[in-house]
Amino acid sequence: MQLHHWDDQKIQEMIDLKQKIHGDLPTYFPEDLKDYKKLLHPNSPFSADYQWVGFMVYQNGDLVAKAILSWRNKSKIGNLGFIDWIQDENVAILMIQKIETFAKSIGINQIKTPVDINFFVRYRIRSFSSGPAYFGEPIYPDYYHHLFLTAGFKIIGTWDTFLIKRFSSFLNFMTKRKKLKERKHSHDEAVTVRCINFSKWDEELKIVYDLFLKSFNQMTEFESITFEQFKLIYDDFRYVAHPLTSYIVELNGTPVGFSINYPDPLEKLSLVKNKTLNKWQKVLLLAKLRLNFKTLLMPYMGKVSGPNGEEIKGVFIKVSKRLSLAVLCCQKALVCYQSPDSPSRRPLDPELITPYAQYVLYGKNLE
Repeated sequence: MQLHHWDDQKIQEMIDLKQKIHGDLPTYFPEDLKDYKKLLHPNSPFSADYQWVGFMVYQNGDLVAKAILSWRNKSKIGNLGFIDWIQDENVAILMIQKIETFAKSIGINQIKTPVDINFFVRYRIRSFSSGPAYFGEPIYPDYYHHLFLTAGFKIIGTWDTFLIKRFSSFLNFMTKRKKLKERKHSHDEAVTVRCINFSKWDEELKIVYDLFLKSFNQMTEFESITFEQFKLIYDDFRYVAHPLTSYIVELNGTPVGFSINYPDPLEKLSLVKNKTLNKWQKVLLLAKLRLNFKTLLMPYMGKVSGPNGEEIKGVFIKVSKRLSLAVLCCQKALVCYQSPDSPSRRPLDPELITPYAQYVLYGKNLE
């Protein structure tokens, strides 16, 4: 069946199916209607720019597959997300055929999956990992890859996460620090790195939003969003990002770069995932998150040109110096989600990193 408008009962069925399939995955956290209303309800900030239709497949009265196809107004590319299905090729093929037929009828000629609404909300799926999962990592059951391929999708994009060899990196830095100190750039004296001011979160988030859009707008998968939509997605990061490891880079006071990093909160959050916390328990949890440095995640970094269009060199080196102590003190450090076509891809020394995980995006052209 198709779902063309918000329906509490049907959306709850979708949530229940996801919990049934994803419930045992380490990165899964319980969802409710409020989470989906933020993105799909007519009152959502996304409703002005995106349309969506839900698809649900039943077998003997039970929901066995569901997905939501969304698309930006006037776009011919469909984002197929919120997708879940049992391990059954026939079920997967049937649902994808229904989605393709509908997509063609409204002029969509390409589908990308898994993408929940937009590039910024949730996209890609993990294809392999050499270590434990971390917070926010897009994990689905392994058999999903087989079903995507069976349904005619092909890999159209890849992203990598790297494990930093902490002590090797520290020794490398120590041996090269003299050369790094002597390496001068024309903007060195004017470029400063400051910690994000969490007491002015909305103002800082707006700065990051502007830099984010300018940094990533050349990526193949990029789709612009409004600040209201961006805030809806990332506002909770105020509780996850660490004030000592999240930075804004400025050139004579003008923001030209950002680096958002934080200790992996998955272990701490997993302990309370099914509990209702009172005010003091939430304060205690926040304190535990701030003191937790078991694994450092470095997922977001970008830079832009200066106010006069000049290239600002040495930004990544300055940020790396600020992060060096945190990297050394934690048990593990991961540079996350590096896309080959991202203008913000970090220049990492191959000898100082090792592949940790890779993620893929599937796509299909509709003939």
